[in-house]
Amino acid sequence: MPWWDVYFNELYLCLFETTLTPDRTAQEVAGAIALLDLRPGARILDLCCGQGRHAVLLARTGYRVTGLDRSPYLLGRAQRAAEEAGAEVQWVRGDMRRLPWREQFDGCVNLFTAFGYFDDEAENEQVLHQVCRVLKPGSVFLLDLSNRDYYLLRMWPYSWRRHGQAIILEETSFDPATCRFTMSFTWVEGGKRENLTHSVRHYTAPELAGMLRRAGLTPIATYGDFDGSRFDLNSKRMIMVARKP
Repeated sequence: MPWWDVYFNELYLCLFETTLTPDRTAQEVAGAIALLDLRPGARILDLCCGQGRHAVLLARTGYRVTGLDRSPYLLGRAQRAAEEAGAEVQWVRGDMRRLPWREQFDGCVNLFTAFGYFDDEAENEQVLHQVCRVLKPGSVFLLDLSNRDYYLLRMWPYSWRRHGQAIILEETSFDPATCRFTMSFTWVEGGKRENLTHSVRHYTAPELAGMLRRAGLTPIATYGDFDGSRFDLNSKRMIMVARKP
């Protein structure tokens, strides 16, 4: 079973609870709206929407939002979040390699490094072809990834932190032959241990620009954060914006 079919569960949300704060989500959504330059009422696809933290806020801001994800657990959490916020979002369980639409969206976002999952390079690029197919001509795509070089220069093989009564051990490795970061989390609490692992292919900006072009999308800009700052080695994020001609 691939890692992404077991990774996105309740423990995943606990691991990132202190990182994915409401303030961070609000800043990311505000930045995405500014970089996409879409008017309220536009139809947006949140690709790999997870627990809906961006999709719900986008809907509350006035956009028509569809959130697609593979995890039934996270989609259930997303549905509850939307109901609690009074937001209308269409939730779809699906695979980002096979999207069930054609030229329906004014914009698409793929956030929090939800790209590069697949061992087969062609499958990762297939995702971008799918994005191009579901966008209307002239529509825009925003891809938010970790900056590989920033984390490679600062990588710690082992670290640990506390979360309430739990201790979390993080183990990180990078394979230069495949350009994949692998992170394993061990959650220890009350004598019990739980483990989660993910492995993600990280691309450089030129690699991604080439992939986008082959998929039929024209790269417009690369930013170092949602505030539109310049992308460089000190940027934690790599945010690429592309347009469908």
